[in-house]
Amino acid sequence: MEDYTIVTEVSHQKVTGEQIQRMYTRYRFASDFCQNKDVLEVACGSGQGLGFLALKAKRVVGIDINQKLLTLAEKHYQKNSKIEFFKADAHDLGLKDNSFDVIVLYEAIYYLADAENL
Repeated sequence: MEDYTIVTEVSHQKVTGEQIQRMYTRYRFASDFCQNKDVLEVACGSGQGLGFLALKAKRVVGIDINQKLLTLAEKHYQKNSKIEFFKADAHDLGLKDNSFDVIVLYEAIYYLADAENL
């Protein structure tokens, strides 16, 4: 398994104002589609934007292939009952059709071997 943590923005790391602005812009855009919806973020990493989505969503689920990043996210959001996490490979989520109203995938599509056929 590839280790993408060296190129992933991780919670509690020092970032630039430009990185924060880009992240805010992405999640602000996505949040417009999340009102009272079930939301899935594929490749959520350490979950930096999930709390923002949860402000509007009915439920937010973050999945990632890296357990270390998921553990950081779970620790950060442990008191937010609207957010859940699961370890999963984006190539094989094993989800039923229409399980989620909104699916978010940021900064990860280039890691997928065949994104068009997922």
